[in-house]
Amino acid sequence: MVTVFSKKTEKSGEQVKKKLTREDQKKALVKRCPECFINLPIDAKECFSCHTKVGGIDKYGRAKKRGAWVPYVGCIIAWGIFIAYIKWAFF
Repeated sequence: MVTVFSKKTEKSGEQVKKKLTREDQKKALVKRCPECFINLPIDAKECFSCHTKVGGIDKYGRAKKRGAWVPYVGCIIAWGIFIAYIKWAFF
């Protein structure tokens, strides 16, 4: 074990990945956009650079992408209409 800048590492030059705890996430002042990696305010709902909808912060300080549920609902409705048409037309 080598001590580099008061952090212990297995080998010299190897970086230690530090995961954010819940307390660190609450203390965070900024989050990073998952698409363009620009710093955003912690309460931002949309990236002002690439206009990606963002949610909360993950354990690495990046913003989570918000789910796009509208296309999924539209797809399910379209499949339902298609199946109903097939039953009506052929059975």
